[in-house]
Amino acid sequence: MVPKNDPGCGWLNLLPPRSSYPALNQTFDCPWVIIGAGYTGLAAARTLAQLRPNDQIVLIEAEAAGEGASARNSGYLVDSTLNDGHMSENGLSHYKQKYHLNALGVKTVADFVERYQVDCDWNASGKYHATALEKNETKLRTFSRTLDECEIANSLIEAPALRTRLGTNFYRMAVHTEGGVMLQPAKLARAMIEALPANVTLFEHSPVLNWTQSGSRHELTTAQGRLVANKLLVCTNGFIPSLGLKRDRVFPLTLTASLTRRLTDSEFQSLGSPQEWGLLSAQAMGATVRLTGDRRIMIRNTAETLWSINMTPAQLARRVQGHSAGLRKRFPDLPANLIEHSWSGITCISANSANLFEQLSPTLSVAGCYNGGGIGLATLFGEQLAYQASGAQTNEMDQIQQRPTPTWLPPKPFLHLGVKARLIKDRYLGQLER
Repeated sequence: MVPKNDPGCGWLNLLPPRSSYPALNQTFDCPWVIIGAGYTGLAAARTLAQLRPNDQIVLIEAEAAGEGASARNSGYLVDSTLNDGHMSENGLSHYKQKYHLNALGVKTVADFVERYQVDCDWNASGKYHATALEKNETKLRTFSRTLDECEIANSLIEAPALRTRLGTNFYRMAVHTEGGVMLQPAKLARAMIEALPANVTLFEHSPVLNWTQSGSRHELTTAQGRLVANKLLVCTNGFIPSLGLKRDRVFPLTLTASLTRRLTDSEFQSLGSPQEWGLLSAQAMGATVRLTGDRRIMIRNTAETLWSINMTPAQLARRVQGHSAGLRKRFPDLPANLIEHSWSGITCISANSANLFEQLSPTLSVAGCYNGGGIGLATLFGEQLAYQASGAQTNEMDQIQQRPTPTWLPPKPFLHLGVKARLIKDRYLGQLER
């Protein structure tokens, strides 16, 4: 069964409808095919079209372009990530390396936004790593020292100052980092679709049903069409294993989130009228929470493996109950019926939090597995995948290739059982921060 996105994504539902692109219904013989029209595939198509202006490039998407994980994430464009103990020089150097790659991803998106004058609710407000648990305060203090050693601007904030910043008494302590950006992810994805050059042909609602290779050429079939290509770029992130690639290196996780209606003036004032903010939990499986610029609250507090990637309406409704409970913990004075939009989405994870960027053969390249940091890295990796497939080598590519690669994973069902057990443990330990 081909996965279907549910219709509840708040970021998408707040935008006006756009015209759909056609499904593939004919045979194309072309130099380039890119599978997956999320941030990675859209960036790869845009860059490749600029590098090869005389080549026809086909971009094919199983559902609606830009409306999978690219539109369904929490809207965090991040440079620094939580680290609770790089005490060796080697560990510190690895953290700096990861930070510089993430920062390069932020710059890549910033350059795109500036070049195309994109309205995506860009707010360089940074982000918070916070905890409601005393046991995590040491972790946050250590993280702040790590950032200091890397000369990354940050501040350690404790209650009651934190309450003034966030409008909630729930959290005891937070580290605020300045390099992050809050944005509207669906707006950014839509802008990337609109920026596609004329020599890119986009087909939507055209899942690949079969893929074979004859010599150096790739043949892909859909329900109504067929593609034959000299070179193939796979940019499907969480669905990379579904195409038979890297099944022993990366795997999908299903996340769910909710977005409230816009708070009234009195409701917003009851929080102290705080500025827009985004917060990540210092506890594994703790909630990700945002207050948007238009006074909505987003919460995501689930991550799980599903035997079927599709989530039924009943399954989503049960997760929404957890979102409502998380909001009541943090904002007990707000009404209980605030949630207006709820949705699920797929992210891609590796065992060692490494990313995937690889030329598997002279005619086949793949990129994905961003481990929750997809906006910047996906855009960067997509652009650099186009350079790699064109035979170029860049400084950015050098930085990507210096990072670790995903480590081996056991086969199903052992992988699912192991991941599920770990998530259950993390969910139990983090239940107070959900």
